[in-house]
Amino acid sequence: MGSYTERNERHHPMAKMLPRMILIGLDLQKGLRDRLAEDFELTDVTRSDEAIELLLNSEFDAGVFEPGEVPDSEFARRLQVKINDVDDAGGTLLDLDAERVSPLNLAERLHLLESRVADGLLNLFGWRHFEVRLLDRETAKLELVIANGITPLPIGHVIHAKVDGNGISGHVAAVGKSYICRDSEKDERWVDGMEGGRSSLTIPLRLHERTIGVLNVESADPDRFNDEARLLLELYGRYVAMTVNILDMLIVERYTTNKRLSNNVLTELESPISEIEAETSTLLELASDEPAIQEHLGRITESLAAMKARIQSCTAGPQTILGAEEVLHQEELEPILSGRTVMVVDDEPVVRQTISAVLQKRGCSVVVCKDGSAAIDEIRDSASRSVYFDLVISDVRMPDRNGYEVFKAVKDANERTPVILMTGFGYDPHHSIVRSSQEGLHCFLFKPFQIEQLLEEVYKALVIEADAG
Repeated sequence: MGSYTERNERHHPMAKMLPRMILIGLDLQKGLRDRLAEDFELTDVTRSDEAIELLLNSEFDAGVFEPGEVPDSEFARRLQVKINDVDDAGGTLLDLDAERVSPLNLAERLHLLESRVADGLLNLFGWRHFEVRLLDRETAKLELVIANGITPLPIGHVIHAKVDGNGISGHVAAVGKSYICRDSEKDERWVDGMEGGRSSLTIPLRLHERTIGVLNVESADPDRFNDEARLLLELYGRYVAMTVNILDMLIVERYTTNKRLSNNVLTELESPISEIEAETSTLLELASDEPAIQEHLGRITESLAAMKARIQSCTAGPQTILGAEEVLHQEELEPILSGRTVMVVDDEPVVRQTISAVLQKRGCSVVVCKDGSAAIDEIRDSASRSVYFDLVISDVRMPDRNGYEVFKAVKDANERTPVILMTGFGYDPHHSIVRSSQEGLHCFLFKPFQIEQLLEEVYKALVIEADAG
């Protein structure tokens, strides 16, 4: 038989000059197909990603159409223009200039990504309500990275990449195929997102043939999305996936580089300090009859011990607070802190005990929690008795609950309570900092930080809270 394109070439010597038509996922009756083949060079594809490749790399003059639509060359040209616009917007999304991005911390980088994705969706499609979730391969959880206009899940609720029982996003992440919800009231997979949402379009974010997350867009209108929108959003989603991956790699690189540098500093200094200690010990023996010299050497030995302790503290990373020892020796009550009730949440004993001790020295009443679950229970129990914390300081990365869940519990109990989040080396696997920053986080600190830096932010938070009251 041969393909329709081949038969065109036999019947029409000038077949290569025929306008080109791409058919996406269509099963046409033979009669209609034969009539089209007389006037068009037909190209069949079954998947939208195949169509994207063809439309990006080739010009199609004739109709690109969906079931029930009449082939229309104007439709093809219009779609080609849209694809070119999406391609241009994707290029802008990927334009992560090193000089601009390198100085930014984790939250600032993700804010930059969020604003660019939001601008692209609004300018290209007119869509305002969306969310991007990344897939944690170890747990199969879909972690919220950025969102606009869509209500976050309640505390303790998670979405897994599973075909059933985890909403549309979980289904899309599991099967790796886009999903159009035309009417939320009739779709059993629908899970409430934006207020009054009636339809949605959810696509997998794919990188190197692997699903790394999902991009979900919602609308208050039923049947707002069609296959053309799906095709275009899948193309835009390619750029979103590449951009998110680049930023995640930069974040992980910064995290691992800081850890490596800290270990290198400790290793490089250990040897010369040990040599100085050995020489000092020898001199002490030689100057056994010289009390004045021994006194000086004794002070050198004490200074070396203090130096080693500080180096170990500075290179311990997230397990330490810098400068705390000196502050703990200061007997000084602070009027703004006196009588304030502060919660400190961290799974590292040294961190929570150090912060607690410093705040108590300055007049605070401190409640210490060793994990997020204990903190959330304490926050809810206190709120049930109309007792609220003046400030909550929490780590981001804990084995049970993450920093955002603690933040959300605090704000649910009392919106005015300020929250400070801490994270080690700027690492934020659950993107808690960005999400809470969108909803009123006072500030975030990257461990290891100076205790004075924490105290300054504590003062600011309580002054702002007092002024608001």
